[in-house]
Amino acid sequence: MAVPTLLSGFVYTLYTFIDGIFIGRYLGAESLAALNLLVPLMYVPYGLSLMIGVGGATMIARLSGEGRVDEARQVFTQALWCMLAVGMALSALILGGAGEIAALMGATGELAVHVEEYLSTYAWFILWAQALYALELFLRTEGAQAARFGLYAMFLGALVNILLDYWFIVAQPYGMKGAGLATGISMLASGGMMLSYHFFKAERIKPCRHAFKGGSRVGMMLYNGSSEFLGAIAPVVTIFAFNRVILDRYGETGLAAYAILEYMTLAVTVAMVGFVQSMQPLISFYRGARQVQAVRSVLWFGAVGALACAALAALVMFAFARQLTFLFLPDGGAAWDILARVVPWYALAFLPAACNLIIAGYLTALERPGASAIIAALRSWVVLLGSLWLLNAYFGGYAIWYALMITESLTLAVSACLLMRCQRQRKPPS
Repeated sequence: MAVPTLLSGFVYTLYTFIDGIFIGRYLGAESLAALNLLVPLMYVPYGLSLMIGVGGATMIARLSGEGRVDEARQVFTQALWCMLAVGMALSALILGGAGEIAALMGATGELAVHVEEYLSTYAWFILWAQALYALELFLRTEGAQAARFGLYAMFLGALVNILLDYWFIVAQPYGMKGAGLATGISMLASGGMMLSYHFFKAERIKPCRHAFKGGSRVGMMLYNGSSEFLGAIAPVVTIFAFNRVILDRYGETGLAAYAILEYMTLAVTVAMVGFVQSMQPLISFYRGARQVQAVRSVLWFGAVGALACAALAALVMFAFARQLTFLFLPDGGAAWDILARVVPWYALAFLPAACNLIIAGYLTALERPGASAIIAALRSWVVLLGSLWLLNAYFGGYAIWYALMITESLTLAVSACLLMRCQRQRKPPS
């Protein structure tokens, strides 16, 4: 379960990573800065997908473990209707307010033009952007074969994205409109394949009629995935705040450097989250089946895997930061001058971040979303924004880049306390 989950997570990051490479190399640093201004908006559909996917998959896995397959199908079908309604609403909102969104993100002049051009095509595919990750999570509850199919679908989408990015950005003069169109079509290709599997190939987790006959479980689904949602949409505020501070202190060059730093850390975060999310449905299933030792074994595997990814990623960032920078911006320039001093602090933050993700994911799998949400809120909102404000107000300069390391370290102390409290109050069923 972990291998396809990790690989599909890496492929998922390619949608953003590939866009960044093509835009940076062929459209320039200003277009790359415009794309980074849009990153907070991109996390909204991703966060909704994660909330519905994790909350629904956890319930589906537990019900399957208890032998209540019909109820699991009802939960899955309710999740599909929920994603359809949310996706259509988001598309209408973005298409009707692209100019206002660009202004809200801080874009002016040519930056605003680039932002609106990207949104004008990408917004038509928001439904698939906010459903893609959830569909992949639901495939895992069907079994290992379905999880592998999800991996194949993600690979297909990444391949389509590469080809279309080349066609719409390099071969044809579509600029930022082409980048948004390439990403949207590739997500449609992947999501369509995964949805088709549930309709025509799945044996257990498939859509059913009269999904709401026994009552709605959407509220519980969203509540159970709320901590993942808080963590996923944190960049809506944090990246927005960082963008404003960096734009004020470093200008567009600083925004381009920050965009590259986000690309470097994105793959690492997805790898750690992949281990955590691969263990969640298994823990929920074995908890429903009352297999305590299996729950402990899966937790141990997920923790070791996530920490190993964090350590390896830190070493890679130390060794290849310069090469990664020049991959996006061939001339490097002032962006590399900034990143050379910043990368070590971001790399060191991976270890406490991995521990926080493991504990939060485990608590969600035990259906303790309240404790998990506290961790997500601290590391993604409260402590991070507080640290950024204090460092910017009292120290300035490069001190703002230390905010992530400080945040993850302080949050880890709280995470450890919440985990010990949970273990004392409620152990897995025996």
